[in-house]
Amino acid sequence: MRQKGICQIFVLALPPVLLVVSVSWCFGQHQTPSASKQASETLGATPAASDPSSSHPGEGCKLGVYTGTIPVSQLQSYFAGEEDFRGGMTCTFRINSKLPQFTFHFAGRPDNTFGDLDISEEAGSEVIQTIENTTEPGLITPAPVQSVLTAVDANFDGYQDLQLMSQCGGTGNCSYDFYLYDPKANQFVHNDFLSGLTTPSFDQAKKQVTTSSNSSASDWENETYQYENGGRYTLIHREESTWDRKSDKVTVSTYELRNGKMELVDSKTTPF
Repeated sequence: MRQKGICQIFVLALPPVLLVVSVSWCFGQHQTPSASKQASETLGATPAASDPSSSHPGEGCKLGVYTGTIPVSQLQSYFAGEEDFRGGMTCTFRINSKLPQFTFHFAGRPDNTFGDLDISEEAGSEVIQTIENTTEPGLITPAPVQSVLTAVDANFDGYQDLQLMSQCGGTGNCSYDFYLYDPKANQFVHNDFLSGLTTPSFDQAKKQVTTSSNSSASDWENETYQYENGGRYTLIHREESTWDRKSDKVTVSTYELRNGKMELVDSKTTPF
């Protein structure tokens, strides 16, 4: 959220010739329409797990009501338009049809941030696990705070896992911590590999994970990983776009896994 102001200052300082590109960058338009369409068709990814439409009715997150008397606008770290998180947030998700509905509760803090995540199998029941929360509410723009925690089957085993947002920048690059559900231990276990991916989305039918990242309107990269038995994710496809500022041309290169190695299969250069 605070990044938007920084981005606006940066744009105002630019000469007119770069203004249009920079405005697109600031508001997350990291691909040209044709490039975005090409990436979508090539990768065949489903919507990101943070899409509220992917949840079952009655599931999701809801902010609690702050019962104190201090207006949020009087907090030292407040900025215009910031939501009040001091009432905490409660989320409910069904991890599996054979399990009771799980409840996830973030305690609200006086400085308008979230505390750790307490997990119970049903509302009001005993806490079975606590996960340290690393989310900074001021760094999750443009995502709504209710999408900080989402449920997605990230290892395609029939059990929903936790996707906990850590930050999300103005360009649309988001990072998460993933906790995979272990049915034997009835616990959510941190997964280092998935937690290192940027803005992932999951294709349940193909058992694939697609990531996307960008640093400008024409500097971006998409990768697709294939899930394999044993918990391994193998890179099978990469598409990257680079903008040569001197020649003002954009090159889109496509790589695929062939004979155990990533090989260049296509490259196109066009004027910016």
